[in-house]
Amino acid sequence: MRVLAIRGRNLASLNGDFEVDFEAEPLSDAGIFAITGPTGAGKSTLLDAMCLALFDAVPRLGAAPARARIETVQGDELSAGDPRAVLRHGCGEGFAELDFVGRDGERYRARWTVQRARQKTDGRMQATRHSLTRLGDGEILGGTKTETLAEIHRLVGLSAEQFRRAVLLAQGDFEAFIKADDNERAQLLERLTGSHIYASLGRAAHEKAATLRAQQQAIMGRIEAQNGLDDEARRTAEEQQSAAKDAADRTSATLGELSKAVGWETERAILADKVTACESAAATANAAREEAIPRHEALRLRKAAFALSGDWTAIQEAATLAHKAEQNAVLRQGELDQARERATQTAADESQAIASIQVETDRVAVQSPEIEEARTLDRKLSETRASLDGISDTRATRAQALSECQKVEQVAGSSWSKAIATRDDHASWLAQNAGFASLATQQTELAAELVEIAAVNLKLSQLSGSVDGAEASKIAANISWEAAKAAEERTAAAATSARNILDEAKASAPSEAEFSAVLEKRDRLGALSPLLVDWKHHEAQVGACRDLLARLRTNFGKAKVEREDLVTRHSEVNSSLPILRAQLQEARRAGELAEAASGEAAMQLRATLEEGQACPVCGATQHALSALDSLLGMQLREQRDRIADLDASSTSKTAEEAALAARIQSTDKSINGLEHDIESQATAMAVANEKAQAAFAVLSEKCSLTGLDPAEPDFEITLESALATLEGQRSTMTEARTAVTIAQVADEKARSDWEESRRASGVAAQTLRDIEQELSSLLERKSHVTETRDRLERSIDVRFSGTADWRQLADPIGWLDEQAGAWRTYFADHSKIVEAIPGLERAVADARAETAAAMVRFDEIESQAKAWEQEQILVTNARSHLLGGDTVESVVAQNEAVLSQCRQALETAQAAAALGRENQAASAARKEAADQEAKRVVQDHLDRQGRFHARLAELAIEEEAVAGAAREGQTAIDGEVEALAAIDRAFNNAAAVLAQRQEDLIRHDQTDPPALSGDALAQAVSEAKQADETAQKALQDAQFVLRRDDEVRTQTSKLRAELERERAAARVWLALDELIGDATGARFRRFAQGLTLDRLLAHANSRLTDLKPRYELQRAPSGDMLIQVIDHDMAGEIRGVHNLSGGERFLISLALALGLAEMSTGRGLKIESLFIDEGFGALDGASLGQALSVLEHLHATGRRVGVISHVEEIKERIPVKIEVTPVARGRSELSVISA
Repeated sequence: MRVLAIRGRNLASLNGDFEVDFEAEPLSDAGIFAITGPTGAGKSTLLDAMCLALFDAVPRLGAAPARARIETVQGDELSAGDPRAVLRHGCGEGFAELDFVGRDGERYRARWTVQRARQKTDGRMQATRHSLTRLGDGEILGGTKTETLAEIHRLVGLSAEQFRRAVLLAQGDFEAFIKADDNERAQLLERLTGSHIYASLGRAAHEKAATLRAQQQAIMGRIEAQNGLDDEARRTAEEQQSAAKDAADRTSATLGELSKAVGWETERAILADKVTACESAAATANAAREEAIPRHEALRLRKAAFALSGDWTAIQEAATLAHKAEQNAVLRQGELDQARERATQTAADESQAIASIQVETDRVAVQSPEIEEARTLDRKLSETRASLDGISDTRATRAQALSECQKVEQVAGSSWSKAIATRDDHASWLAQNAGFASLATQQTELAAELVEIAAVNLKLSQLSGSVDGAEASKIAANISWEAAKAAEERTAAAATSARNILDEAKASAPSEAEFSAVLEKRDRLGALSPLLVDWKHHEAQVGACRDLLARLRTNFGKAKVEREDLVTRHSEVNSSLPILRAQLQEARRAGELAEAASGEAAMQLRATLEEGQACPVCGATQHALSALDSLLGMQLREQRDRIADLDASSTSKTAEEAALAARIQSTDKSINGLEHDIESQATAMAVANEKAQAAFAVLSEKCSLTGLDPAEPDFEITLESALATLEGQRSTMTEARTAVTIAQVADEKARSDWEESRRASGVAAQTLRDIEQELSSLLERKSHVTETRDRLERSIDVRFSGTADWRQLADPIGWLDEQAGAWRTYFADHSKIVEAIPGLERAVADARAETAAAMVRFDEIESQAKAWEQEQILVTNARSHLLGGDTVESVVAQNEAVLSQCRQALETAQAAAALGRENQAASAARKEAADQEAKRVVQDHLDRQGRFHARLAELAIEEEAVAGAAREGQTAIDGEVEALAAIDRAFNNAAAVLAQRQEDLIRHDQTDPPALSGDALAQAVSEAKQADETAQKALQDAQFVLRRDDEVRTQTSKLRAELERERAAARVWLALDELIGDATGARFRRFAQGLTLDRLLAHANSRLTDLKPRYELQRAPSGDMLIQVIDHDMAGEIRGVHNLSGGERFLISLALALGLAEMSTGRGLKIESLFIDEGFGALDGASLGQALSVLEHLHATGRRVGVISHVEEIKERIPVKIEVTPVARGRSELSVISA
């Protein structure tokens, strides 16, 4: 990755746009360049711009507290680490842009943008935007911010943290790394290299192993919690189930016999109730037949009356027609009277219309002279109006001109008055403030002196504070130096004591061979426990298989017995089916014959027969239809009942035969399944036995290596005792080894504290000397600044003499700007007004002359207009007395309209009179025709009525009977015939059913009656039900115990298999826990940090060879994080990093930073741009030259190095510089220069 250009706008102290182009001269050919400027000018802002453009983050904000908040002037509340805070105060928008070459060799441009709402300085802060563009073709890569950052990471090959380590060299962090103690050094190394993941891995391995151990323990607890039956209890439960089943079968059989007796008694009671009901029904049917005898005679008379119903209906219709004809004749007479009245009225209307038209014609003739006089006055009034209209425009124009002249005269007079007053006011002010004239002429010089003296006063205040601080620091430094000397003596004694303790601990600790031997023996014994559990598990499986095989064989025998019983019952049912089917076939043939005799055709033929008339089939005149219908109906019903009973029995037997066949088939399947299960279980038991023997063989083999015998009865106790003894030995040895480690840490800490105390003592002495030198310099500078202040105060006093006391002014410069500006404004305005007053006086005179001329012209036209207006008023008054003030045209039009209406009314009245005469003649003709039709219809009705009454007398029937028969119709007669026939059929059917029910009761009584009946039978049934319920409950309880035990045995087998799977899955994690795991992750972190530190030192030494060949870095053998320096110029003497000088520490920290950069750019990634921030001020001239030479050498390998520093010597030695120069408060400018 190579940086090509950095651009930005309004970032921190860099106001406006800025750009650093590394492809333009002089940066394009510079192997090393400097970024210079005073502290706070904005040097580091260039690095911030790079990180913002690439990663939307600022590295130095990463250490800010996560919950810290910053509130801006605009009211935005940002987190302390929010990169938007880099936007310059008072700016509405800003951006950071970076051109770079990616890993693929293409050029790209990353841009980060931030703005406030509407880009206003007082707007709310908006979300940032991020974009990435390939410069070759202009394609925009990525869409959302997340996608853009991912694409940048792919092209750069570094995360934000890796970029900070590889490009922005962490020399300052390594300076702290060198000075830190072990714990702090470990934390710094973890942060610098990103190796915190190893601690997370160690913790994760430990937590995962703990979780898996807890899961195994939970499964073992579930196995122990299963309370299954042992073999003896299982046999007892099976015997109890068998006894309960036998008892339940006996009680079921007894209950079945008693149920049959209850059924016989219930059926007899039902048959007896049926006989009683049939007797009552037969008596009721006989009474109904006797009551229906009078209804037969009434039916005969109704039939005769119904035969005359047609004539009666015709008479009624004729009467209706006669009534309607009479009503029509009356209606026509009314119409004729109305026509006569309308004809008389229309004739009167015609005479009235003729009189009205004559009256209107006379009125119009009288009004004609008045109309002519009104026309003459209208013409004269029109001529006067035309004259006034002709001069109206001139009149208005002259009035407007007069008004405008008056306004101009008023404005001119007002302007002249104001100018006189303003001239007098300004002259008064200038006279009162004549002293401000000198301030206005000297404003520039005086303002400069005021600015300078403000800066001098501020500098003097700062120097006074610095002097006070330096004097306090001198006292504190002296105290610190004395305390550091005392601390050095204490830490030296503590280091000697810690070394003695370490020697004692090493002498007491076991050797590595002894500790390894105990661990090896403990591991061998510990490996026996899972083998023992495995053998016991297989033994338990053998016992479970044996018990299950015995139960399967018992069930197989029971299934055989059940099948034999089912086959016997199936044979019995199968033999009875042919008999039932033959009976059903014979009953169906008899039923078909009965159906034919009772069919619809036969019933229709019998319905046509009448008493005394010959039968068309047999010729008989006596027909016993009621008895025949009753007999045939009863026979048909009996046949149908018999068919239904036989069909139900056949269906029931067929279903029973199918059910028994299905049960036999199901039992055969069960028997086959049991045979297969017995065979499978026997095989499984053999396999389980083999596994148990194999597990015991493995256990015996392993035990032979430890001197134990698994066949001994106390083998488990012996094994647990041996493991406990070895665990105690391991714990004791571990404590001794831990004591050595603790003593080593304490020794290293004591030696480190001693070295730190020695370094602190030297630093305190040097600090005291530096403060004394700084205090002397501050006093000298304060004296110089005081002289400058006095000189400026004397000069300002002279300039302000006679005007104001400038020391009492809150803002002297503002006061000066205000007063000088006021003087200049008043003086300029006074001069302009004096020059303008003569012109204003001339304007007033001209305006007055124009107003007088306009007044004369207006008076002339106004007198002529008033004369014509007077004449118009006289003519208008005369005209208003004619025609009521109406116009001539409207009066003439109104007269014509009235005459026209009268003519139209006459024509309408004449047409209406003619139509009335025609309607009167038509109504008279219709009246004559209606009278003739009414006479004819009445005579027809009288003729029909006479013939009908003669027929009634002949048949001796009343007219009301005929009318009733006509209203009821043939349907009522047919209904009565059917009702009488139904009464007869009901009697015959009741007699037949009574005989059948009596026969059924006799047949039932002839069957075998039960031994018990009545209350004795009910008591026996109740006792049998109670005994059966008790037996069934006992059987269910026994079956539940066995089912529960089966579930427990199955579940235990599953749990043990699950336990084995858990153990197999946990082996890797438990091994990882032993190797790298602990609760804090410290074990794996220390190991990984050791490897990281070794690799870092190797890379650093390769750079240190170029920087300072005298030194070489290596890890101290007495501590994980300790670093020591080999001084090759002193015959390989080993030195601690704490007693190096400042320049030596800088070179080492630079070498470490360069080494970290190489580590961070592995995997083929090449970084071609490096930046180093500060630290060069601690080097002497020779070391600085070597450091710069090494950095120049990096350019030969294709890298460009930027050094960020405010040290003057760096500016002199590096010709190409990017200077950041403050130009105002909080604002800097950026420029690229070459010496």
